[in-house]
Amino acid sequence: MVMKTSMLLTAVCVALTMSAATAQARVKPRTVTRVLIQEVGKSDDEDLREGCKTFRVSRNDVARFFLKAYPVPAKIGAHDRYSPCHAKGVVEFSDNTRGHWKISSGGTGTLYWDTGDVVTLFYPGYTWRDPFECTYGLSDQGEC
Repeated sequence: MVMKTSMLLTAVCVALTMSAATAQARVKPRTVTRVLIQEVGKSDDEDLREGCKTFRVSRNDVARFFLKAYPVPAKIGAHDRYSPCHAKGVVEFSDNTRGHWKISSGGTGTLYWDTGDVVTLFYPGYTWRDPFECTYGLSDQGEC
């Protein structure tokens, strides 16, 4: 009886593992299907608005951001990589999800999902012009 139970459990585990592997092989990565840019080069700080006008993102920049960025604590965007320069818009994904976004020139962004969820993201490999580059970090030298 113990031998049969053990063999049955082994068979079930093997079947579940194979089923999970098959399902995983069929899952395709999510892609960005649409990017709408509504604002670029903006700042909520009136004294910095002129300097932020040089911050521009393209649809390709935004799509790359959402494909490569990873979740971080909100503190990263609000303090460690804070930049007053931002762009805003809407993004849609191949899995039929969408949301409004706000990306700062320092590589952080916030995605406000249409479901009400919110996530802060960071992508250190951005290529857009950042008016505040070399000012991030904990030392007087900044990160460059």
